[in-house]
Amino acid sequence: MLGAEVYLKGRYWEVDLLRGIGITMMVVSNFVTDLWLFLNYSGHRTFWFSFAVATASIFVFTSGLSFWISYSRTVKRNPQPYRKYFRRFLKLFGLGMLITLVTSLLPGEMTIHFGILHFLGVATLLAVPFYRFSRKNVFWAFFFLFGHLLVSNLHDGLWLLPLGITPENYFAPDYFPIFPWFGVYLLGMTAGSVFYPGGTRKMHLSLPQSPAIHFITFAGRHTLVIYLLHQPVLVGLLRLIHGPIPGLPI
Repeated sequence: MLGAEVYLKGRYWEVDLLRGIGITMMVVSNFVTDLWLFLNYSGHRTFWFSFAVATASIFVFTSGLSFWISYSRTVKRNPQPYRKYFRRFLKLFGLGMLITLVTSLLPGEMTIHFGILHFLGVATLLAVPFYRFSRKNVFWAFFFLFGHLLVSNLHDGLWLLPLGITPENYFAPDYFPIFPWFGVYLLGMTAGSVFYPGGTRKMHLSLPQSPAIHFITFAGRHTLVIYLLHQPVLVGLLRLIHGPIPGLPI
């Protein structure tokens, strides 16, 4: 076993592992979605829907956990680190808007109006005032329950999409509204306050000598790059194997 102290400085391998599992599952889930959108695959829909929800939950939960660790460390050096997290918001939300622009050029219902990057950018700002509640942060339940019991039943125009209020029969291949997903993000922060108080791990964990785990933790350190590149790669592979895909430019 390799000691946790020899892992990359400032990172916890188990957090990267969890994030890597999430991004790996996301690639698989999005590949199945591509098969559904472009090649009319329709098998095992219940399983793949559950898989997609589990994937999103792992990814958003780990993002909240990572925010807790990062903010806890940063606030020790700078009690008001708002500029840093505003820059993070601009980076993530800006990339999200770039994806909106690109997907708006695709035919059909392919436009990503408020996807995972939009959400994570906004969540970075929303999380700051909730940090103070630490392990007493039960607001996650409000966002989760309010999103499922009320907001999901409301319909309006595209401007309310970030809240989870959609037009009738709205569809997007990537959609992460604040209600209920910020509840999952807050739950990750709450877990962080329990297991990483002050941004520090409470117990020693050794990194297993497993090539699979090392690969997944590597993926977990590069989730943004993988997210940005995986769809062009997947669609390219589909075109290579299947030939021209209906609805996509040749």
